[in-house]
Amino acid sequence: MTTGRRQLPFWPLGWMLFGLPLWWALGAIQLAPIALATVMAAFLLVHRRVRLPVPIALFFLFVCWVVPCALMIDSSDRLIGYALRFAVLLVVAVVMLYVYNAPELVTTNRVIGALVSVWLCVLAGGYLALVAPAGGFTTAVGSLLPARLASNDYVHDLFVPTFAEIQHPWGSPTEFARPAAPFPYTNSWGAAVVLLTPVVIAALFAVGRRQRILLLCALAAMTAPAAATSNRGMFVGLAAAAAYVCGRLVFRGRVGPAVAVLLAGGVGAGLLIAAGLPGQVAERQEYGRSTDTRSALYAETWQRSLDSPVFGYGAPRPSISNGISAGTQGYLWMVMFSYGLIGLLLLVVFLLSALTSTWRAPDPTSLCLHAVLISACVIVPYYGLDIMQWLTIGIVTAVLLRRSEVAGRRAR
Repeated sequence: MTTGRRQLPFWPLGWMLFGLPLWWALGAIQLAPIALATVMAAFLLVHRRVRLPVPIALFFLFVCWVVPCALMIDSSDRLIGYALRFAVLLVVAVVMLYVYNAPELVTTNRVIGALVSVWLCVLAGGYLALVAPAGGFTTAVGSLLPARLASNDYVHDLFVPTFAEIQHPWGSPTEFARPAAPFPYTNSWGAAVVLLTPVVIAALFAVGRRQRILLLCALAAMTAPAAATSNRGMFVGLAAAAAYVCGRLVFRGRVGPAVAVLLAGGVGAGLLIAAGLPGQVAERQEYGRSTDTRSALYAETWQRSLDSPVFGYGAPRPSISNGISAGTQGYLWMVMFSYGLIGLLLLVVFLLSALTSTWRAPDPTSLCLHAVLISACVIVPYYGLDIMQWLTIGIVTAVLLRRSEVAGRRAR
């Protein structure tokens, strides 16, 4: 235990993550982390020694680059979106630095437990969408918003949440009710599942038999809302995480655990097939043509990014050819379009630095957590990242950096 300095407390992070159901119900899912990150920043300022490892420093550099990109904003509506996205990045930077410097009280097991609670909230939101797909409500914060703010589509989606995205593509005989709660969009729900499920697997190594059985049951229960999303990208991300963990286990000669992961994945795939996932995906693709739409949007985003390669445009802007904004449908595309090619480079360098700096992953818990970063790299080209998704990546990165440093000292 470190002595001679005040230990950073766990409660700001605990409130941030365990409090997700409350923040969602109040409409403070974006605002509460900002307030709690401010508290963390205050604790860091009075901390006697704050260390800044390279990956976290790179993320702070990325956040700093986003600041001058605000000069490219051309409307007040887009300025609101820019401010919310920037606040997310700043919160994640502070939380990452805080967790990294708080090994005494913000322990790995506490962090895993808090992230598992977020995953359980996502699971509950998925079933809420299945039970009441047309449901929604105006939050306390949403009811207080001035009309000027409430008329912004992005702000409206955040503070007047619905339980599911209801889509009825032209020509389709049925509508698709795709789980979204506690997030505004189905893709946000899918991204959260991809990033948090490896944390749940990591928790299986740290809990007792009863809790392990409950978590396994919860994992099986996740297949119903997951199938309802018909979200191909989510399953690609989960498959990549499973393949990564199995590959490294086999390389280490731990065939038994690798087989267990494969069997669990096989059971999950069987449940998804039984829930009708292949048919839902095929029907959605037939009528929605989402692949063609994305391809055209990506081509336009790339071409327009070349017209403003340094600072980008500050925020996504309406597409020239369809109703979807350029700079959406994937976080990498949003960064490239909004913050320029330099912003994109800084983000990619951060992700690669986080991956390589924590590659050691000496134990099963670290290996499962490292799969979060693998999944993040897989999904950022086609998924957006909001506050909870980014917090998961940042917190896991900070924990892995600590564990890798300890493992490195032991290996000397």
